[in-house]
Amino acid sequence: MKKQSIGIILAAALGVGSLFGTAIPGADTLFNTALPGTGAFTVQAASNSLGESDSEEEYDPYQDFAASGEFSLVQDEADLLTDEEESLLLDKLQTLTDEYGCEVAVATVESKKGYEMNFFTDHYFDENGYGLGEDYDGILFMVSIGDRKWHITTHGYARTAFNDDGLAYLKDNVEPLLKDEDFYGAFDTYTDLCGDLLEMAANGEPYTEPFSPKWIFISLGIGLVLAFLCTMGMRAQLKSVRPQDSAVDYVRKGSMDVTRSNDIFLYHTVTRTEKPKDDSSSGGSDSDHGGTGGSF
Repeated sequence: MKKQSIGIILAAALGVGSLFGTAIPGADTLFNTALPGTGAFTVQAASNSLGESDSEEEYDPYQDFAASGEFSLVQDEADLLTDEEESLLLDKLQTLTDEYGCEVAVATVESKKGYEMNFFTDHYFDENGYGLGEDYDGILFMVSIGDRKWHITTHGYARTAFNDDGLAYLKDNVEPLLKDEDFYGAFDTYTDLCGDLLEMAANGEPYTEPFSPKWIFISLGIGLVLAFLCTMGMRAQLKSVRPQDSAVDYVRKGSMDVTRSNDIFLYHTVTRTEKPKDDSSSGGSDSDHGGTGGSF
């Protein structure tokens, strides 16, 4: 009988506590009873052990540009190289990086995920910590195999060592190899040429495009055209009689008095030429990066 009385008292206490919205000690969930004057009930969600409500993982706006796996001067996510090729290439890139204090790297991906290739490469460089020193000196050669696109981005001192002429020189030598799908050959050639260009820049003479003999013929052609035009102009001045479009020169002055004249507009012709669109992806995407690129 005594045990039954104790049970009745505990049940009554719990009922009173729920009416006033109290929490049961040790419980994670707080139950609120009906609000005064209403028949509605409110329920407060349980909080976790840290005092925060459960939520989805926060979205990282730069996750599209993050490399998968540990950082390396050879980031072959598209698996275009064998293990041996990757090892050989990594040794050469590391040697260049250590010698000139400018990071020289290669990366491949399956897709640029819908971004412009230069934009994707620049952000890949930034978000994965490429570059050495305060100015993040470095150059990155990126290939997107699924899109058949490639791009080279430069930052810091690399923009001086790999100027526009130097980037054009790299493009002329690596793009044909990419089109032949000789990816190791393209990366190896890129590495060797980077070494040459860095050495020239270190000696105070960054690469400039050598003078081509074709400019001699172009200059001669321009000179001949100008000489022909001048000669024709002088020859025209020697003629005293020329064909006339009207008989005005044969009318005595004052013999005709025109009292009325009209200009009648007949028609006009408008010719429009569409401005050609530039689909080239060569060139850097922002003020911090230089670069060049293309398709293969």
